[in-house]
This record gives sequence, structure tokens and C-alpha cells, in this order.
Amino acid sequence: MSRLGRYAWPAVIILLMVTGFFIDLMRFGGQFRELKPSPPTTCRSVALPGSAEDLQLDRSRGIAYLSVLDRRGLVEGLPVTGQLMQLDLNNTAAAVNAATSLPPNFRPHGMSLYRMGDGAQRLFVISHPPEAAHTIEVFEQRSNGLFQPVETVLDALLVSPNAIVGVGPRQFYVANDKGAGGFLTRLRELVFREGFSTIVYFDGERMRVVARGLKNAVGMAMSPDGLTLYVAETFGRRIAIFDRNTSSGDLRLREHLDIDGAPDNLQVDPNGNLWIAAHPKLLDLVRHFTDPAHPAPTRIIRYRNRPDAPRVDDRVEIRDIFLDLGQAVSAGSVGTPFEGQLLIGSITEPQLLACRLPDNVRSENIGVEP
Repeated sequence: MSRLGRYAWPAVIILLMVTGFFIDLMRFGGQFRELKPSPPTTCRSVALPGSAEDLQLDRSRGIAYLSVLDRRGLVEGLPVTGQLMQLDLNNTAAAVNAATSLPPNFRPHGMSLYRMGDGAQRLFVISHPPEAAHTIEVFEQRSNGLFQPVETVLDALLVSPNAIVGVGPRQFYVANDKGAGGFLTRLRELVFREGFSTIVYFDGERMRVVARGLKNAVGMAMSPDGLTLYVAETFGRRIAIFDRNTSSGDLRLREHLDIDGAPDNLQVDPNGNLWIAAHPKLLDLVRHFTDPAHPAPTRIIRYRNRPDAPRVDDRVEIRDIFLDLGQAVSAGSVGTPFEGQLLIGSITEPQLLACRLPDNVRSENIGVEP
């Protein structure tokens, strides 16, 4: 065999392997999927000084709290800092500051609103200060409705915190979206979609790992009774559902819920329904980060249990509530219902979108079948 022939076959094999990898990546990322957008609905946009990647609702007062940061500027390497903002949903004219002051170099990410036994509220916010350790910033609401920072929590187990759920005045769960390893771990996570993400629990005194092996854990939400924790796994295209021990904080994996898309932030409504923001096309999302003109589709999914349904097949419902190809909002990362409207935040866009919900999922028509 000639020298050319000896090298040709290995080159062909490598080419086939690389081609197969990219085809699999495109399939996993949804690039071959044809999307049918939801029927047009009435939406209004509330301008923000940055993107609201996550939000929390005070439903009793009709206030949305927003994690606001110029995330596109951050990707471009600009020295940006963020804000906590609030929007009165009874008057959506403008968002205003929600905090009396902010920690130095505050760059907010995931957040969680917790109401204490005396009615006072605390806001737990993940922050990624530049060239410093990740922190959990704890804010307490004052009598004027604004939040004041009261504590900063640091720990070596906060490897890459993305989502947080408060369960007590100083107790919370945090999802790390990456493992603690170096380059090889990153490669295995990104290329082979292996699970190295963890969930850590802070009991008010110390932090410990309570779940391992998740595939890019980026969102969390708690059931109204506090017994179930939902975790979004972007690279798993699924939701991990955990039973929670309220005394110890321990978690036990109950099941996985497969999602048509890559899930992001999660919200639970007062009826216990899970609202999932999902990215239908991951490669479009990646391209959107570098090219604002390239849209990234936004999908909001509702998952609900219907234990009283007469047919077993009807007792679990997974339904698209909102699907936009990126014209109304790109890179939607969180969606939650309130008073007949759907609030949608984005990773990149400096706006909060408020859209009318379909009549048969509005709270006043909750018994109407879809």
C-alpha cells in the first residue's frame, strides 16, 4: 500500500467521526426540528436597562422582582454591573429599583423570594463578581418595600451557581451548572453531555452536596407544599424531580420528565403547575449571543399533574403555552403566569414581555379543557 493509502483511511475515519459528532450535535440542539409558532397574541414590552434572565413574583402584591444585567455587554467583555428591579404588575409602565443598596461588583443571576413566618420577605440572589468568588447575596425587605442587603454567603461548593431556591431565613438550595473539574471535565460535559452538575444545600451553618450527576443544572423550583424540588437539566433535555426531606434537606430522585427542548429557568404557580422556559434550538441560541440580529426561539411549556382525570393517560399534561421564533423575544429564559398574562424574561434582550394567556389557561378559566 502506498504512503498516501496508509494515511487516507485514518483521515476518512476521522472525518466520518467529526461529521457524525456535528450531526449528533445539531440533532440534539434541535436544528432539524421544524417549529410552529403559537397563534398571535397581545403582548406588551417593558423596557429594561439590561436583560431579566430570572424573575420572582410577589403574587399577593402583584410585584415582579427582576435580575437585571447587561448580559450582552458582559459577553463582549464590558465592565458591567447589575441591578435588582421591581415592576408593579398593576401598572406596567416602568420598572424601578428594588434595593436600597447593592453589594460591590454585583452581577445578579438566579434568584429566589422567600416569605418568613412573620410575613417578612427575603430575596436570595446569586452574584458573579468579576475576578472574585461566586456569592449568594441575601436581601431583606424593609417597611418601604425595598430590599436591603443583610448577608453574603461564600463557600467552595459554589462552583458555578446558576439557580437558587430559598427554603428558610438562611436556608437554600443552589444548582451548580458545571462540575468542579478542569478542562477534561468541561469537555466531557459539552461534547459527551456527561453529568457533573451538583445541587448543594445550605442549612444556615454549612453547605453540602445533596445531589450529583446532573447534566447542566440551570433552573430550580419548589412545589407549593415544599416537598418536591424540580431541577432543569439543559444537556439532559429533561427535568429531574426530587422528593425533599424538609427536616434534613436531603433529596431523593423520584423521576425524570423529558422535555422537547433544552430547559432553562423554572417557575411553579399557586396551583402547583410547573412552567418551563426551554430553548428549542441550542445552536441558534449560541449564535444569538454573538450576533444579536440572529434570533433564538423562545418556548414556554406548562407541566401539570391531574390526579383526578378519569383516564390514566390524561393525568399528566405537558403543553406548549408560548412558542416564538425570536421575533417577539429571543433567548427567553423564564416564564411565569400572573392574572391572565404570561411574563417572559430573556438572557439577552433588555425587556420584559407580558403576553395574554390563552383563554383556557387563564386563572379564571382554569377548569376549561385545552
